[in-house]
Amino acid sequence: MLQIINKYLILLIGGILLTCTNPFTTREGQVEAPENFSPGQNGTYDPAVNPELVFVNLKKALQDKNIAEYMKCFIPQTLEGQPHSFLFIPEQHFANEFARQPWTLNDEQNYFTQLVQSQLSGYPKLDLILAEGNEIPLNPITPTSVNDSLESGSVKYNLRISFSPDSSKTYSGLLQFRLFKSRTPPEVWYIYFWQDNALNQNYDGTWTALKLYYRKKAL
Repeated sequence: MLQIINKYLILLIGGILLTCTNPFTTREGQVEAPENFSPGQNGTYDPAVNPELVFVNLKKALQDKNIAEYMKCFIPQTLEGQPHSFLFIPEQHFANEFARQPWTLNDEQNYFTQLVQSQLSGYPKLDLILAEGNEIPLNPITPTSVNDSLESGSVKYNLRISFSPDSSKTYSGLLQFRLFKSRTPPEVWYIYFWQDNALNQNYDGTWTALKLYYRKKAL
């Protein structure tokens, strides 16, 4: 009788082990990403050790709606020994409004912070195209500044913003950047000059108009 009970217990325990999930196994490939996860929020950005990476990071920060990384593209006020300060030259159609209150780095951060806020999950969606996907040509600002001061020519841009599944707008124009490489470690490149111009007198469709809209909205 005792042998029969022992055999029954062995069979019962074996059946349980076969049907149960091993508590020490991982759920690799089964773990769901957190809701509203955005790749750039918790991802990595390469330091802009060359000027091209500034544009890569700028486009990525816009797409990821990553405010901190977006602001890293621009020369900070606290950079030691900097010969430049951030300067935004708006489309001249709006020159009077910006003359009364010049655009600062704080304005840049405030406008972008407002832009990326939304009650709709996943929105807005931002996509920036510079030079229609081609490389942006950069030239020394002076004959001897090839290593630390560069400028672009006039570069066409298209900034498409989807505010909701059925509402979007594209801002376009010509921009010009000037970049500077810091002289103290880490030696990285920054945008310190940004000029915006309209295409075909489409003033309200420029990046300047977008920035001005959010400045006025905050008042």
